[in-house]
Amino acid sequence: MRYKNIRTGAIIDSPFNISGDDWEAVKTKAFTEEVEEVLSENEEYVEEEVDLEEMTNKQLDEFAKKHKIELTAEDKKNKPARIAAIVAAFE
Repeated sequence: MRYKNIRTGAIIDSPFNISGDDWEAVKTKAFTEEVEEVLSENEEYVEEEVDLEEMTNKQLDEFAKKHKIELTAEDKKNKPARIAAIVAAFE
């Protein structure tokens, strides 16, 4: 049976009954439609390899802004702090 966590959107297959306020059983047709929707959204996703160490502080700030990562004043103190904040946001 497939279950969806209504709070996080996570979908799992389990041979066991899943209970809890955040879980609901997923009907096969609805599941298929949802998977197709997620796949179509993910088609645009392209993983890129970026060397943060090679970037300037300005480039790091622009990279953070592009990826909607808010850097605090503490993060902007130096390059290693910027890099640490960006890496933490992707974990």
